[in-house]
Amino acid sequence: MLMRRRVIMPPEDAEPVPAGRKWWRGLLASIAGTLFGLVTSLYSAELRQILEASGRGFVTTGLPVAITAVVASVSGIVIYEYGFRRRYRGAVTEGEIPIRADALDGTISEEDAVVGRSLRYLETKRFTEDLVVFLHGLGLDAYDFRPYMSESRFHCIALTLYGFNADERDNDLYRPISLDSHVQLVGYALRRIRRRYPHKRLTLVGFSFGADTILCLREFAPEVLDELRLRRVVLLDPNINNTTTTISSRIADLDSDRSLRELVAILRSAKTAREFRYLCEYLSKITSKDFAQVRRHARDMVARYRQRSFGPFLNAVGRLDAVTDDVDIVLSLNHEEVFNAVARAAAARGLDVNRLECSRTDHFDLMGPAFLTDQLERLR
Repeated sequence: MLMRRRVIMPPEDAEPVPAGRKWWRGLLASIAGTLFGLVTSLYSAELRQILEASGRGFVTTGLPVAITAVVASVSGIVIYEYGFRRRYRGAVTEGEIPIRADALDGTISEEDAVVGRSLRYLETKRFTEDLVVFLHGLGLDAYDFRPYMSESRFHCIALTLYGFNADERDNDLYRPISLDSHVQLVGYALRRIRRRYPHKRLTLVGFSFGADTILCLREFAPEVLDELRLRRVVLLDPNINNTTTTISSRIADLDSDRSLRELVAILRSAKTAREFRYLCEYLSKITSKDFAQVRRHARDMVARYRQRSFGPFLNAVGRLDAVTDDVDIVLSLNHEEVFNAVARAAAARGLDVNRLECSRTDHFDLMGPAFLTDQLERLR
C-alpha cells in the first residue's frame, strides 16, 4: 500500500549519515539495551551473586548468564531485521523536492516561472550500495515504475517531470515550460539526490522521453553529469531519428488540448493491431495529464529529431559515454526497423555495439517489473 506521507527532501548542506554507520549504531544500541534488560530483570538474583562472588564465581555463574543474554539479543535483532523489516521491504513513499532560487543558476528561461513549486518523486529505501533513479516518458509519471520499485532489491527513486502529475493538470502554477527548463530541473533534482546519498553507486534509467532527457543533460546542464559520478545509464527506447517520433509528432501537431476528434484520428492512423493497442494504452495515460504540458514537451523534443540522420543521437550518446562507466541502450520491438542501421553507425564511430540491444518486448513492457529485473539485476 502506498504511504501518503509526503517527505520533503532536506537541504543540500545537511550532513548525511552513511547507511552502514546508522545500521551499526542501531545494532550496538539494541544489543546493549537488550543485554541490560535481560540481566537486570531475569537474572537479578544471579547478578547479585556475581557482584558478591570471587573471580571463580563469575566463570561458573556469570559467564553463562552473559552468553545467554548476548544470544537472546542477537536473535531478537535477526528476527526484527529479517521478519518485521522485510515485511515492509517494498514500501513506496511519496516525496517532493522544493524548487528554490538556486535552480536558476542554470539556463532556465526567464519566461518559465518555476521557483516556489516542487518536483515530486516516489522512493523505496533499502540497505544497499546501489541507488537507481528513473525518468518516465512523455505524459507519464513516477507511478509507472512503482510495480518494479515494490519488488526491486535496489534503493529506488522515480522522478516525475515538472507539471506531469495528474493533480497539476488544472493548476495555473504549473504552466508548460520549455525543454531546456525541464532538463535543468531534472539536473537540479539529481544533484539534490546525489548530495543526499553521496556514498551510493548511482544508476540512471530513462524510458522514452526520459531517456531523451538524460541525453540532453550534457547539453543543457553539462556540469551535472560530472558531479553525479554515474556508475551506469540505461536508455530504454530513446528517440533515434525522425522515424521513432511518429506518435510524439502526432501529439505535437494537435491544434487543441483536449479535442476528442483529434485523439480518435490518432487511433485511426494505426497501421497494425499492435500499433493500435500501443496508441490506446498511450493515449489513455496522457489524457489524464495537462495536455498543454505534454504537447509543449512533444513539440520541443520532436524539433530535435527532424532528420533521418543518426548523427545527433550518436553525438549525445558519445558525450554521455565519456562521463559514465556504462551506457546501455535498449530498443523495443516497435523500433526494430532502425536497429541494424543505428548499430552499424555506432560501430563506425567506435562505440561498443554490445551495449545496444533490440528487445523482444513492446514499448511499454520496457517499464515492467519482469524486464527491468532482467536488465538491472539478473544480468549484472
